[in-house]
Amino acid sequence: MRFKSTKGDVKIYAVAGTQTVLLSFDLAKTKVNNKEFIGFDIERKDSLGKIRKLNGSKHFNSLIIDSTITDQRLKMVSLVQTYFWKDYEADPGQTYTYTINAMYGTARKFAIKFSGTITVTMEQLNTGVHSVYFNYGVTGSQAYNKRFDRKLITELPPVQKQKAFDLLGRELWTNGLLEFIRQAQGSKFQLYCVFYEFQYDGFLGEIKTIINSGATVEIRYSAQSGQKAKNEAAIASAGIGAFCKGRTIVSQPHNKFMILCENNVPKQVWTGSTNLTLTGIFGHSNTGHWIKDETIAKQYFTYWQTVKDNPKTAVIAEVNEKVQADTDLKKLKNGTYVFFSPRKSAAHLSNYADLILNAKEMVCMIFPFNIEDEFRNVFADDKEYLRYILFEKAAEAKSVKSNDRDLMVTAGAVLSDPVEQWVREMTASTTTEAGIRYVHNKFFLIDPLSQTPIVVSGSANFSTVSITRNDENTIVVKGNTRVADIYLTEFSRMFEHFWPRYLRMLNKERAGAAKGFDKPLDETYSWFFDYYNENRLGMKRKVVFSKMKGAKESP
Repeated sequence: MRFKSTKGDVKIYAVAGTQTVLLSFDLAKTKVNNKEFIGFDIERKDSLGKIRKLNGSKHFNSLIIDSTITDQRLKMVSLVQTYFWKDYEADPGQTYTYTINAMYGTARKFAIKFSGTITVTMEQLNTGVHSVYFNYGVTGSQAYNKRFDRKLITELPPVQKQKAFDLLGRELWTNGLLEFIRQAQGSKFQLYCVFYEFQYDGFLGEIKTIINSGATVEIRYSAQSGQKAKNEAAIASAGIGAFCKGRTIVSQPHNKFMILCENNVPKQVWTGSTNLTLTGIFGHSNTGHWIKDETIAKQYFTYWQTVKDNPKTAVIAEVNEKVQADTDLKKLKNGTYVFFSPRKSAAHLSNYADLILNAKEMVCMIFPFNIEDEFRNVFADDKEYLRYILFEKAAEAKSVKSNDRDLMVTAGAVLSDPVEQWVREMTASTTTEAGIRYVHNKFFLIDPLSQTPIVVSGSANFSTVSITRNDENTIVVKGNTRVADIYLTEFSRMFEHFWPRYLRMLNKERAGAAKGFDKPLDETYSWFFDYYNENRLGMKRKVVFSKMKGAKESP
């Protein structure tokens, strides 16, 4: 949901997802120049009246190094020196009031001069046609370390280990996968599944439960050499081999989707990037997308009927392009579209590139693997709109070359040494022995704060092989601001988590000095200059949020 509060001196623009709130704010330039503007103080009040500070963890260096100050609480004074802030600990469906105070004075003594408030309501997890779910994965490192005393997950006793997985799985596991599959109780339900990696015993146990309830269940899984042994061992252990068949023909049977039918009528679909493994659900970052739409469900069922018998690639491609032909994605009407792979050509990749080239305000994109030249060339162009790219691997991020100041690129990274009391941050390799360490999501967003945002999500990587040789499914959702807001808030959460860690890694490589988190708060009253410079990203981001469409005026 989108909200704005424009009546006070501090103007506030908020976007609420299911568990994250993005706050962009503004203050007239005449109120900050030569005025000893030292930063913002931010607090949140929940529906029970509980108030908590949301300020950052940076401090004023003059206080820290002053040996005459013995009060450690004074040394730890912190404000926010940015016009963009985030709340990562909101709950679905809840209402919060944020107060943003502009503070003036010095590090030792400052006071409120201007303020603004805004009330926002979070999106519900499961409502309407589309519901979207994410895990914490690696980005839960800070919360994990605080709750489990910085121990590795392998060191935790069973009860604590389960609590750790509850944290890392976030709503993806408990509210997403479990709620979806548990609908299929009884003989009137049919569940058709296609999985790449199908190994997590907790999920296979749920499958066995619905089979025992009388539901019809059919599963297809990858029986290619990379997945065959582990998939079949897990299936045998669960005792559900009679309901499962392996697929071998295409390059990679890479889908991860389920179709729920009631009385043989396709009703709902679960899709996304999440493999049904311990690491897919709890390790690296992943997406689950639940669709309650009979038209879309019937398209998936048509695809299921084709792939279930392990046909040749050409046969599948013929059906896929009848379900949804390649098309100019810029001309789509509002609605939901599904594109299945393999396809006869990689033309669909160019359609994605065209979407990015024709954006007006903002593009957000995740590459869990390599970036194709088609996209590399697109991002090399200097554009006026904002572009954010998140990579799994630092090497891929560093390979993107551009002189565009509005292009922000980052990659997965953790803190390798103690900074601000954060230590032993985890990768998915630490928690679940994963090959993918950080991000496995496959989605991108075009103008997410416009009236007609476009969200592209699913199982498919944005590559030629994925489109022409693999089994994949991709949904394109246009004009749905709820879906766009949920994806945007989650993308921002991940990007903002990895950005300072990646920057710290780069600085350490280049100069032998790790910088990223440890820059203290500015005391020269110059920190806000970029937020009033129309050529700088900070200012451009303010403008995008202030012009977002469909925002409700906060009371």
